[in-house]
Amino acid sequence: MRKSKQDWLEVGLHTLGQVGANNLTIEHLTNELGVTKGSFYHHFKNARDFQEQLIAYWADQYLSTSTVLPEDPLENLTLLDTIMSEAFSPITEPEIAIRIWAQQDEMVSPVVEQVDAVRHGFLYHVFWAVTQDEKRSRMMADMLFTISIGSLTALPRIPPERVLELYQEFKRLYGLGG
Repeated sequence: MRKSKQDWLEVGLHTLGQVGANNLTIEHLTNELGVTKGSFYHHFKNARDFQEQLIAYWADQYLSTSTVLPEDPLENLTLLDTIMSEAFSPITEPEIAIRIWAQQDEMVSPVVEQVDAVRHGFLYHVFWAVTQDEKRSRMMADMLFTISIGSLTALPRIPPERVLELYQEFKRLYGLGG
C-alpha cells in the first residue's frame, strides 16, 4: 500500500521521539512503514529533503494553530490551562529530540527559534490581556516559557505532574487563580 507524504512525516516524528534524529534513515523509516525505498523517493528527493520537510511539518503544527486570542482574559487563561495540561504528554517526545537535533544542525535551529518566538509571543499576549502591564507581562512570559522548555529538556526528566504543579504555583504567585 502506498504511503502518503503525511504518513512519512508522522512516522518521522514518531521516530524522532522514540530513537532520535540519528535514526532518521531511509532504511529505518521504510522498515517502520513496511514499504520499499521507492515509496520514500516518490515523496522526497533524499534524506536531507525529508529532514527539511519533517522539521517544517513539525513547525507548521504550531505556527498554523496560532490564532487570535479570545477577547476575554479569563478565556485566555483557560486556553493556557488547556495547553499546559496537554503539553507534557507523550506528544512532546518529538520536541525533545528536535531540540537536541537543533543543537547539532544549523537547518533545524532557526525553525525551533521561530516556533519558540511564536510560543513566547502567545504567552506575552495572554499575560498582557490579564495585566495590561508590558514589563510584568514580559516577565511572566519569560518565566513560564523557561519553566516549560526547561522541564522538557531537564535531566532527569521532570514528571508532567510536577510541571503542572509548578504551573499552578506560578499562577498562584501571580494571582491568576489555581
